[in-house]
Amino acid sequence: MNQKTMPQLMISVLGLALLLAAWTGCKPADKKTEATPGAASPTAAATPGQPGQPGQTPAPGAPSFNLNPAVATMTADKMPDIVAKVNGLAIKKDDLLKGAQVVQMQLAQRGQPVALTPDVYRRVLDELVGITLLQQEARAQHIAPSEQELDQQVAARKKQFPSEEVYQKALKQTGLTEALLRQQMRDQIAVQKYVESQVISKAAISDQATKDFYDKNKDQIRSPDRMHLRHILIAAGPKATPADKEKARAKAEDLRKQLTGGADFAKLAEANSDDGSKVRGGDLDWVVAGQTPPAFEKAAMALKPNEISPVVETQVGFHIIQLLERQAAAQAPYEQVKDRIAFMLKQKQAQESVQAKIKELRAKAKVDVYL
Repeated sequence: MNQKTMPQLMISVLGLALLLAAWTGCKPADKKTEATPGAASPTAAATPGQPGQPGQTPAPGAPSFNLNPAVATMTADKMPDIVAKVNGLAIKKDDLLKGAQVVQMQLAQRGQPVALTPDVYRRVLDELVGITLLQQEARAQHIAPSEQELDQQVAARKKQFPSEEVYQKALKQTGLTEALLRQQMRDQIAVQKYVESQVISKAAISDQATKDFYDKNKDQIRSPDRMHLRHILIAAGPKATPADKEKARAKAEDLRKQLTGGADFAKLAEANSDDGSKVRGGDLDWVVAGQTPPAFEKAAMALKPNEISPVVETQVGFHIIQLLERQAAAQAPYEQVKDRIAFMLKQKQAQESVQAKIKELRAKAKVDVYL
């Protein structure tokens, strides 16, 4: 589904609150960067064993920066130590810098590099003011997570790390203590609860609204070119030795020879594949462009229905691919997309409700901005 990008920055306040909950000094990603306790993990590219969601539409209000990455950045040394106050509560320069880094990193992961210009900093600061207002209102209404909920969230964060030692090291590197992280997570959950119960609980989209949107936009609501595939994977990851890779390739070649000789694909997949799809006879369901590794996609695109590919090597091993069916891009039927349209419209309505609430709170608050 095609959508126009919103011209102004409309970061979902709740989404940014989640990203900034622990404000753990996320750095621009590099290959060796360790996870941090409060950082949102980037979504990995879909692989045949981990299919993505075909046809997903970006949520309305996703960050949109129509800015040139080459524009000179605002340097931190030109900022005051306190960049804003919300009802007397300071938002520090460090909070803004870390928040802007998170936004920059998230956009980079979406292929939208953005320079940290004065305009970007001011827009991110505006969102931080909004988050602070929501946190203050949640406290005023005595909305907070239970200790059990908080324990569960802390435990979930710890599970992102291979050991307690690595977790503690990450905390230390980001200047956090467990007590501080716990308090920041408490604020995060409180904002979630407040927004869900007091702001967006009334958001509802009628069937008529969904149908009206479809009727007005159906020429742009199209299902993409897609392929129904199945495959067999013989694993040989990056750490495999040359001998192991050669053994895996030989096994894949032997299986392909059996398939071209008439063997049952599903049975061979169930018995031999190292991919999770083996339980479905190797079936990957419908796949669209960009969901699989480039070499896998190129080989699949070259196939005719029921044709079996040569052995294809990717970063996870050796694949044998079969194309079952191909569908060209076409206008999507209403029944196929109505749930996604309803979800999108509800997201938009919820986001507008959050922004309206922030505007209401800001009108009653004392907000001083020093940028």
